[in-house]
Amino acid sequence: MTNTNITSKILSILPGINKIFINGKKEAMSIEEKDGVGNIVTSVDKQIEEYIKSNLSKLFPQAQIISEESADSCNTENEPKSSLKFVVDPIDGTTNYTNGWPHTVAIGIINDNELISGIVYDVLSNKVYTGMKGLGVTEQNINNLSEQNKVAIPAYTQETIKKAPISYDTPYGSDAFEVTKEMSSELYHSGASLKTVGPISLDVLKTALGKENRPNDYNAATWHTEVRAWDLAAATCILRELGGDIIGKDGKPLTVETLSSPTARIGFIASGSEKLRMELYEKYKSAEKRVDMRTR
Repeated sequence: MTNTNITSKILSILPGINKIFINGKKEAMSIEEKDGVGNIVTSVDKQIEEYIKSNLSKLFPQAQIISEESADSCNTENEPKSSLKFVVDPIDGTTNYTNGWPHTVAIGIINDNELISGIVYDVLSNKVYTGMKGLGVTEQNINNLSEQNKVAIPAYTQETIKKAPISYDTPYGSDAFEVTKEMSSELYHSGASLKTVGPISLDVLKTALGKENRPNDYNAATWHTEVRAWDLAAATCILRELGGDIIGKDGKPLTVETLSSPTARIGFIASGSEKLRMELYEKYKSAEKRVDMRTR
């Protein structure tokens, strides 16, 4: 099966996800707390995850599914029987979802140790963005998936921190939060325009699309001190297909191994501009160093 066929089959299940969101507005939604300050899961998260896993298992019975709400069982109950892996976030931005703020569904597709495709469904806008390795990015409406519009590659003209719209979010871990405070303070004093709406996959998506494709809501860059693979895999493919990249704490592009790990805690910087990306990386390392010296 070709990469295009795999991606098309995944797109075909998205309308069912939309129905769950619609029904979720009509039904009583339960909310549970998870590990980490402010980390929650709703009954809708679980319904969407079960729907996605069930359909993926039918379509690709040998594949491994790495999904947020069942990540603890990924290594023991769901060992891969093929080279195909799906990295799934049923709702990226659950707290946002409960408050009517932006949220997404994100599915990254890995085959033969390559990130071959990424699908991000921006729920409030009804837009679905799909990046396919070597084939660029398309935009569709959830209500008319048969019509695909090619996304133009942005110019990414913002190359310095000063006056740049830069997004971030607060992590659940306390150690990572200390670095976040230090980094955000550094960027504030460097003249950045900081944004904190989230969720992570949407922040990376808005960075990928740039001003040309999302003129009223875009990022020049986005960064975070601690996220998980399901937050990043899908949007990373879209960003790379549009000419940008995403690097980790070592300053190198995130690997497929990291983007498919159910246990990795990932710090990252994403931008279409390499110059801006590396300038942010230097600030990031300085922030980490200062926090480390204070806590020794």
